[in-house]
Amino acid sequence: MVESRLPKLRPALRKVVPRRRTPIRCAALEHPAVAERSLGKAGYGDVGQVVRKAEGTHFELDGDHGRIVVSARDTSGQYSLMEFTVSPEAAGLANEGSGYGAHLHRECEEVFLITSGSLEFLLGAEVTTLREGDCVRVPSGRPHGYRNISGEPVSMLVSFVPAGLEELFVKYRSDQEDTPEEGFIAEATRRFASEFDLPDLAE
Repeated sequence: MVESRLPKLRPALRKVVPRRRTPIRCAALEHPAVAERSLGKAGYGDVGQVVRKAEGTHFELDGDHGRIVVSARDTSGQYSLMEFTVSPEAAGLANEGSGYGAHLHRECEEVFLITSGSLEFLLGAEVTTLREGDCVRVPSGRPHGYRNISGEPVSMLVSFVPAGLEELFVKYRSDQEDTPEEGFIAEATRRFASEFDLPDLAE
């Protein structure tokens, strides 16, 4: 009974909701830079990437060392991922104002995931101990820092959203003959509205 009525209903429905023959166009998506990012070289969307253990950009920074795994260039600036190993007794971006190297970035959010060891982490006015598998998200503008008093190296993954801050770790690496004059802190302040030399809020 129902099936016999379907042929009669379909023409009526087509009159009420006509089929769209012309595809919807969006000028922003047709921009060459966006199209290249969206379709990839093969035309099937972002083809992704595989980064082997020995690949990426390796660097040393005042006793610590790390590797840029995913850079701003890889993601069109959306995010980046960095491996970082903190030496014993090290404070993050150490300065005279804080034993934790307290600082903030108003134009960047960070995520820290501990992959080995333990670390004292300052977030706002609170200090917590992070161990293997622990993670902390630092919103933009939130004071933070860390120090390694474990006596052993501590390894972690660090993500920057949006990307860009990871570039400074390579640009101002200590394992190079000539270091740019501006300096890590000065460029971070200029590009990411960062602030350093913050007081020890936890004490």
